[in-house]
Amino acid sequence: MSTQEKPALIGPGPLAGLAAFTIWGTFGIYFKLVGFAGPVEILSHRIIWSAILTLLLVFVLGRRKQLWALISSAKTIGYLFLSSVLIAGNWIIYIWAVNNAHALEASLGYYIMPLVMLILARVFFGEKLNRIQLVSVAICAVGVLNLLVFYGHLPWIALSLSSLFAFYGVIRKLVPADPIAGLFVECALLAPMSLGYMIWLDSHGGSAFGTIGFTQDALLIGLGVCTAVPLVLFAYAARNMKFSALGLMQYLNPTLQFFVAVLVFGETFTQAHMITYGLVWIGLAIFTWDNLRTAQQNRAKS
Repeated sequence: MSTQEKPALIGPGPLAGLAAFTIWGTFGIYFKLVGFAGPVEILSHRIIWSAILTLLLVFVLGRRKQLWALISSAKTIGYLFLSSVLIAGNWIIYIWAVNNAHALEASLGYYIMPLVMLILARVFFGEKLNRIQLVSVAICAVGVLNLLVFYGHLPWIALSLSSLFAFYGVIRKLVPADPIAGLFVECALLAPMSLGYMIWLDSHGGSAFGTIGFTQDALLIGLGVCTAVPLVLFAYAARNMKFSALGLMQYLNPTLQFFVAVLVFGETFTQAHMITYGLVWIGLAIFTWDNLRTAQQNRAKS
């Protein structure tokens, strides 16, 4: 291995990636801590404080040109408004799921998300699926249908989380934006509605912010930090390590969510879950093996 390859395997890039996925994987614990507020209020605080923090980061990290490029195009603003609605939908479903004993199903959503994105890549960008990828998607689909057989309904939380984020990824691919500037624009577009809701909630005596205590207020404000920091770490990792390795590392997020749901929140891991997760893990193993095999073949040709 040459010295040029070492930074892709060790060093600050991979450490930043590990930190980002660890924060995302354990984020459910934080949402439990702010469970004294309602899901919409939590979402509103996350949007507002994220907008404030990401605006500061735009100036601190010198992303003003990237921000101007985004806000100077009406078409781009339209795309980012759509992406903001998609990510807000993903956020509020996850917040609700964690605080209503469905964190386990939420983790399933992030496991199957790469395969949902694979399907959307075929639909929107014409990327062909090889036979191995089709097999991996089929196995995961059987796993999802297994829960339908056992419980009489599809795992809507998992499917909603994965689909919303996958479509969010499609929009962000159509509009390649700096992650910090892009998140600021998305949050800024939703901030007026969020602020209006918080004012309405406070006027009706239903607001948790400013009524319970300083610690609770600090936790709600901290939602902005917990949203922006892993994004900055992920962006740094994407620039300073192999993208294939970063892709494999993403499974740390749902794996940590899985263990938090079962070991920390005490959610029941049934036989039906065991079968579903087993099939999903097999499908992901095949999918990952195919990605590694293809990447190795491409390197051999170059």
